[in-house]
Amino acid sequence: MCILDVIVATGMRSVSAETNRLRTDATDAGSSCEHQSVARLTHPRAPPKIAVTIGSTLTLAETFARPLLGTAGSVSESELELAAQFDRLHQLLYTKGGVRPTNAAIEEVGKLLFLRLVAVREGDHGSTSLAARLFQGGIEGEPLVAAAKRAFTDALSRSEFHVRDAEGGGHPLWPLDEPFRLMNAEVLQEAVSIVDVVVSGDSRVGDPMGTAFDAFLSGRYDHAGGLGTFLTPSGVARMMAEVAFSIADPTDKWDGHSPVVLDPFCGTGRFLVAAFDVASARTPDDSEALRQLLENGLVGADQSATAVAKTALNLMLYGAQHPRAWAVRDSMTDPHLDRVEGSFRLILTNPPFGGGKYTDSEGIVRTRRLLPVRGNAIDPALAGLARCLDLLADGGVLGIVLPDGLLSGSTFTDFLTRPDFSVVASISLPTPTFALSGTVAKTSAVFIQRSTRRAHTVLARVDHVGFLKQAGKAVADPAGSELEAVSKSICATFSRPLLGPAVHTLLRAPLVASVPSDGLASVDPSRLDPAAIEGRASLLAEGGMELGEILRAAPRLRRRIREREPFVSILHVDQLGTVSWNETLDYNPTTPGQWASAGDVLVSLLNPSKLRAAVIAEDYPTVMCSAEFGVFKPSIDPYALLALLYEPRVQAQLRPLGTGTSSSRRRIGPEDVLALIVPQKTPSEIAEIGERSRREVRNIESSRLRLTALRRSL
Repeated sequence: MCILDVIVATGMRSVSAETNRLRTDATDAGSSCEHQSVARLTHPRAPPKIAVTIGSTLTLAETFARPLLGTAGSVSESELELAAQFDRLHQLLYTKGGVRPTNAAIEEVGKLLFLRLVAVREGDHGSTSLAARLFQGGIEGEPLVAAAKRAFTDALSRSEFHVRDAEGGGHPLWPLDEPFRLMNAEVLQEAVSIVDVVVSGDSRVGDPMGTAFDAFLSGRYDHAGGLGTFLTPSGVARMMAEVAFSIADPTDKWDGHSPVVLDPFCGTGRFLVAAFDVASARTPDDSEALRQLLENGLVGADQSATAVAKTALNLMLYGAQHPRAWAVRDSMTDPHLDRVEGSFRLILTNPPFGGGKYTDSEGIVRTRRLLPVRGNAIDPALAGLARCLDLLADGGVLGIVLPDGLLSGSTFTDFLTRPDFSVVASISLPTPTFALSGTVAKTSAVFIQRSTRRAHTVLARVDHVGFLKQAGKAVADPAGSELEAVSKSICATFSRPLLGPAVHTLLRAPLVASVPSDGLASVDPSRLDPAAIEGRASLLAEGGMELGEILRAAPRLRRRIREREPFVSILHVDQLGTVSWNETLDYNPTTPGQWASAGDVLVSLLNPSKLRAAVIAEDYPTVMCSAEFGVFKPSIDPYALLALLYEPRVQAQLRPLGTGTSSSRRRIGPEDVLALIVPQKTPSEIAEIGERSRREVRNIESSRLRLTALRRSL
């Protein structure tokens, strides 16, 4: 999600007041507006670079330098106001409009945006059409709700506002018998005022359907009962489009007629909108090429007919006369997509992931042609990945959002070795990215080219996308967004390819690095953390050694039944490496543990960004500990080894490691601990460090025990 519904909660003008202000400004502008270079949408050759401007016509944008709503750049006050207005409208729909769930409320706003578009194309105030009259104050003698229903039915029947399907034929955005559900006149008037501003406002607002989703969503989107549907934030979509175009521009030497950019899981069409906007920024003066791209080159497909309607409407709001979008039974096996296999130069998409399993037998057989999947129920993201790879043209680029759990699995790691596809880049995304859609799964934007292997792969990590989720809603991230910085760095890398086998750190924060593609076993950027690399290199330069030389992993022992022994959980170990032994005797976990002995070293294998390691004190010959610990046997003083583990450069190596679906659930293995580089110390230094470490740790632990005993005796 982008930060649109977010941030503007106070000092907002009412929708009607805002509308009046815009119209007043338009009047004050006088003839200056009349002398601007404009083109009506009704003109058959009108270029598609639409701006949303004051007045009765949609006009061409003077520049595409300013990013779209919620994209990888700044967000304007007008954009935030629009989001806040949509959020207010959502509350009205729930409390007074009787339109539920949220999905249905968004659908009704889309219908009004469609009516406003029809009114604008027909000349607005100069037209007598039902849609135009609706926005002129209503149809005389007819209640507003009845007028809106009649205008909607009339607009759907008009062939000039139809969408092209896979066969090239036209069909209405919604079925001809689709009802208009806004029955409350007050709510409808508010909605009319909002969409009047959206399509006739004084500032460009791109992706209004996506904006409505962002503002209405706030964790309320209903994706139950099917495959996992998580709407991509517009900033992420824009970043992915920029990176994909920098790898290979799909419009280069394009014939202007064949489909060139696809999203087979199109949702609101956000990826198609992002692709068009990036193309516009790269060739702002070639209006004919942009018109052809909008009309012929962009294709959307989705299992949801309502999603297809939103995609088509968004493209119409950008200026497409008859966009190409259609509903499918299954994007994995759709026969119309079969006919264009191997033809798309760019695919940008976010397939379903998590949620329910994909079970269609034909789709699974097709998936197995490219990916070694097993069983009769697979992650739908794997099926989506295989389908997109089939649809790519030679040299074509796929930008796809995939869950990190899939990327770390054997199916994808095996795919990395294929000679006919090249993983060009991967950008790790933070958990807030899809939090508002109802998942905290860690995901990455992965870029794959149908070509021989490139020399280098770019790996990057975004920690901030501009918003956080608090109390079910988006709030601005104080750290801002790193999307724009990552996009610029990666795009610059592809404009001047790097040479040699070395790892190149292109940007430290946020992390962007280029690594040799040969031997690439993972697209996880964590191990490329500059602090970890520098810490490891510094210790090696000083003669450091692998921890495995003085430490070995102990086998897991779970046979005995616990009697009166302490149970050590990760919560009992603090950041200094001391154990709250006073709490371990009374702790009764619900999950089984493992056994450890005095002198063993425990290291948490969960969430390595926060090191939790401790020594089993000699007071406790045997203890039980959480299965989340690795139990290790040191060949030196265990307290000296504990001190080495907490050395800052050693912690820096450990911090970025691990795999998992969320930042707090990342896991490492015992082998990761044993591979750490630690300082090399002489036997006398080890003895001194061990004695000092033991004394300080035992002082803290003994103090806790004495304080507990004192308080219990009172």
